[in-house]
Amino acid sequence: MLFIAALFLCGAMQAQNYHWSYNYHDYESNFPLIGEVYINGEVVASSDFEIAAFVGDQVRATEFLFEADPVNFPGHFYAWLGVAYNDTGETVTFKLYDHATNTEYDNCSTTVLTTADGYGEMWDPVIIEFTVEEPISYGPEYPWIPGNYENYMYLETQIQINGVPVTNTNWEVGAFCGEECRGLGDADNWWVSAFDQSNILEIVVGGATGEVINFYLYDVTNQEVYPAICDVTLDWVDDDIGDMFEPFVINFVTMQTFTLEIEGYAEDSIGHYYLIASPIGEVDPENVTNMLSNSYDLYYFDQSPELEWINYYGDDGNYNLVSGKGYLYANSEDVTLTFTGFPYSGDGEVTLTYDANAHFAGWNLVGNPFAQEAFPDRDFYVMNTEGNEIQAAERNYVEPMEGIFVVAEEDGETMTFSTEVPEKGAALVMNVTCNRGTAIDRAIVRFGEKSTLPKFMLNARNTKLCIPQDDKDYAVVSADSDMGEMPVNFKAAKNGTYTLSFSNEKVSFSYLHLIDNLTGVDADLLENPNYTFNAQTTDYATRFKLVFATGNATDDNFVFFSNGKWVINNDGKAIVQVVDVTGRILKSEQIDGCYSMSIKAVPGVYMFRLLNGNDMKVQKVVVK
Repeated sequence: MLFIAALFLCGAMQAQNYHWSYNYHDYESNFPLIGEVYINGEVVASSDFEIAAFVGDQVRATEFLFEADPVNFPGHFYAWLGVAYNDTGETVTFKLYDHATNTEYDNCSTTVLTTADGYGEMWDPVIIEFTVEEPISYGPEYPWIPGNYENYMYLETQIQINGVPVTNTNWEVGAFCGEECRGLGDADNWWVSAFDQSNILEIVVGGATGEVINFYLYDVTNQEVYPAICDVTLDWVDDDIGDMFEPFVINFVTMQTFTLEIEGYAEDSIGHYYLIASPIGEVDPENVTNMLSNSYDLYYFDQSPELEWINYYGDDGNYNLVSGKGYLYANSEDVTLTFTGFPYSGDGEVTLTYDANAHFAGWNLVGNPFAQEAFPDRDFYVMNTEGNEIQAAERNYVEPMEGIFVVAEEDGETMTFSTEVPEKGAALVMNVTCNRGTAIDRAIVRFGEKSTLPKFMLNARNTKLCIPQDDKDYAVVSADSDMGEMPVNFKAAKNGTYTLSFSNEKVSFSYLHLIDNLTGVDADLLENPNYTFNAQTTDYATRFKLVFATGNATDDNFVFFSNGKWVINNDGKAIVQVVDVTGRILKSEQIDGCYSMSIKAVPGVYMFRLLNGNDMKVQKVVVK
């Protein structure tokens, strides 16, 4: 039997026209729901409002708000609904319509499930909460009329919108100190630069030294203050600023939409996590389209608590996404996250924290605050393509809406994201893949730059490639460009075939070899930058060693055969090594001065290496 008590209580309202309609005869049953309606935290106390209950796009109930008991509950207007249903457990959502202003509200955070029991009483109603974005104030009301001031400065400006110079002169630019207009550039002040044919606007600004000047844009064509914010402020000075060759740029930023594609995870899969960031400053996750849809994970990272990952749910949850901070995110379905707002326009500086007592002391999950590629001023970590491992970044840029990990050495340290492309340094990058798949881990050697990053594993059981130093594992280390040796540790997560791939940028090696301590293979990486090998989980981690030289190796003959022995022509202390064609080191000895050695060698090709300080000599010897 349909719930009709509300019809008797507010029968006088039946003459009103409903915004929504439905046929309750299409459903088997219904349940009562009594609620109070709020918009942005303020209770709605008007019978002009109609509320409707939905399951999907089907209307299941609709009724006007009414004041049921003005004596005992004055000012309390109730939503009294009989919600129709066929099956219990369906999700019911709500919409609101204001007949006085013909306004529909659909952003409601309240949901219930269809049930035979119903929800709410007059003394304990369901709170049905709607949120409405407040209109953005774009600037002072037009017309803008400057006052008279004792001192003036002249601005020769180029006006831009979203970084693009305007190509027409149907704009007026007001210069303000607070709410007071200090200058106006209008149609009479536009002129074309003979230097590059760009549009230049002259603005005369009154004021006093040290006052902060803001700018607003007026659209003459549409006769409204332009819906944009200015990312430029100016300290007033007693001087002219800008000229036709280098005008002062005033950039206005409009509200924009930015999207990020998220691949959903299967119920039985591990991965598909993303490190994300907001490109529009602070934003409530509820206002990011699809972020809180389906089953999802949303965390921020705090190095200090025992559980470093702080869930969006729970006592510590319900936080906003803020500029410069990164977040860990996953969704059960393929979704497109949509951010809408004004793109970030700050200086890109982020303050880091360091807690010496934390398990991950100094680790900070930060995010690119800009809506474009940005370049951190330090090495960093990214999520791999499978979304299951944090690894050192080979690139020097961060994608828009991407989060990264960085490491601070002291509390309050700052880092900067810049939109200007920096000069890349010399680096040797080592990637490990399994069965010719995508890279599962990475280690980097930088030359000429003092940079280190400790190893971070999201899952300690994953395959690990690192460079050990002082009993610690590193993902990024620094090295001198002179000849050197460096251990490279590798630990397999499962038995299988792996490949180490080497790539170098801005560093020219004269000698680059990988020594496999397990098999004895000496791989010449200049001939083949890939080394494939079999590994088991029980193998020792101390498997590999890099031997490299940049520019100092020579091929002068220093070995000759005499009286059945190999004679090494050398001055001072050195290390001599003999390597066969497979890369195995047959002999390695420390010598002082000239030296002779006996080697029973079968016919073939051998390489002699003489390592002396920062120099290395290599000579090929053919035994017949």
